[in-house]
Amino acid sequence: MPLVAANGRTYNLTQMFAVPDDHGQLSLVVKYQAADVSNSMQALQDNMTVIKAVAAKYPEVRKAFSGIVARATTAGGQDYGTLLVMKDIS
Repeated sequence: MPLVAANGRTYNLTQMFAVPDDHGQLSLVVKYQAADVSNSMQALQDNMTVIKAVAAKYPEVRKAFSGIVARATTAGGQDYGTLLVMKDIS
């Protein structure tokens, strides 16, 4: 599923699902296709962009989940994940 972010870039989401966190609440995990995750700074920036785009496109997730985890995933199975709690998503 394509997701257009505020920066104009389109990210191809491959999975969205809920997982329990350490406090008995649920976090939303969003996996998306990435060409490369070896540059952790770039992967972090992309993950933050995806998190903010998901929260903007689906504002109802702010009440349903405690945070959003974005996972950039390559075709070879490598991934890089970032968690951002809802109160920190602007």
